[in-house]
Amino acid sequence: MSAERQPASVRVVEAIARRLGGRGVDRRSVLLGTAVAGSAIATDPKGYVLRPQTAYASICGPGTGPGAGWTVFCASINNGKNACPEGSFAAGWWKAADSSWCGGRYRYIVDCNARCTKCTTGCSDGICDSKCWNCSCSHGVSGSCDDRRNCCSAFRYGQCNTHVACSGGVRCRLVSCTPPYEWESCTSLSLVDNRTSEHSSDKLPQWGAISAKYFAMGEQKSYLGYSIGPVRPGGVGTGRFVRYSGGRIYQATSKAAAVPVREAVVKAMSTVGSIPTLGYPVATEFIGSTGSTQRFQKGAITAPKGKPLVAVHGTAYEVWERLGRAGGTLGYPTGGRQAVANGYQQIFERGAVCQNWSGGETRAVTGVHFTAWTTFGRGAGTALGMPTTDVSTLARGTRQRFQRGETWSLGTGEAWAVYGPVLDAWKAARSHVGRYGYPTGHVQQRSDGQWEGTFEGGTIVA
Repeated sequence: MSAERQPASVRVVEAIARRLGGRGVDRRSVLLGTAVAGSAIATDPKGYVLRPQTAYASICGPGTGPGAGWTVFCASINNGKNACPEGSFAAGWWKAADSSWCGGRYRYIVDCNARCTKCTTGCSDGICDSKCWNCSCSHGVSGSCDDRRNCCSAFRYGQCNTHVACSGGVRCRLVSCTPPYEWESCTSLSLVDNRTSEHSSDKLPQWGAISAKYFAMGEQKSYLGYSIGPVRPGGVGTGRFVRYSGGRIYQATSKAAAVPVREAVVKAMSTVGSIPTLGYPVATEFIGSTGSTQRFQKGAITAPKGKPLVAVHGTAYEVWERLGRAGGTLGYPTGGRQAVANGYQQIFERGAVCQNWSGGETRAVTGVHFTAWTTFGRGAGTALGMPTTDVSTLARGTRQRFQRGETWSLGTGEAWAVYGPVLDAWKAARSHVGRYGYPTGHVQQRSDGQWEGTFEGGTIVA
């Protein structure tokens, strides 16, 4: 952007910085060391500052009350969101060294300025008259740790969103441990005020394992976006989490690793009761060529590529994990857990996991046996009913038993359902080791009402 098109505040700060040695100039030197800065940001003779004060006090004064002159944190007035409120924008920034809120690193403070929505008078120096602002001078929450001033200071550093030629006063300030020019439309021109390194709000997360993980991910430039509120109890044990615009970071215990969870996974968690049902996440989400999976203490959120995320939890998760999860026998789930008479079932790409509440264990129906079971409708009220065993491997094939029947497969061929009076007669003839051998088709009811089943050694009609 050419110099003549830059807002006045940008030109003032950059000119002063160049005279004082370029980038990294101390912010106090900029504010107090020149008459130009004093005239640009001192008490506004046109009424820009609704409560008369020096610009030094309005931007840099100590204290947490409105009388001290500091600007409120955005999180304190924006429902915990560490972001510019609607109707304001990032207008400039500075940094403060050795901040405990950033693990001893630099902390970056960004001013969010109001917009000139009511009029545009007074814009010759880049700040419109206070009557034009889309907010009015107030303060934070009385009695809180951040009862600072809100929309009271007519000032703009100007390193951010320089295309906005004229703005209102400072609405609030947001913070980051990552330079704002990496995640916002800001220049890298740096100003410093170390006295603000410990300013805080009770709506901001304190430094710890969660904040350290957030920092390692890039903070606002990551998929997590901005924080929303402080560290909160996780709901189970001593676990905790921080909410972000794009997800959450959980920590199961004070010694456990902090694990990020994107918002789509959070929503899928909520469909089954979240942390009390699934437990805390134990690993970051794995996203592969065929789909994604994030594992929790008692379950997982997973889906094939392009499909909605689904929860697998409880005993279904135990079976799914034993069979190799998404890359194993069952594949990805195609839907959530469904209640059936006296139990539940969950369908997967290549099978199902079922449990009968009446003392039955959780069983998987897979491969050709799943195909045969599906032919008869699946579930408790069907011809076969719910599975009562897993698939068993025999000398010449495989078998799976259900409440009212069995499925049999010779070698690696199709599985056939045997049930009802035909099953009784076949068992009486020693089933697969008797003269009839393995079934070669499903049991069917004939037109005369009798049941017929075909086998290697003949036909049974019963």
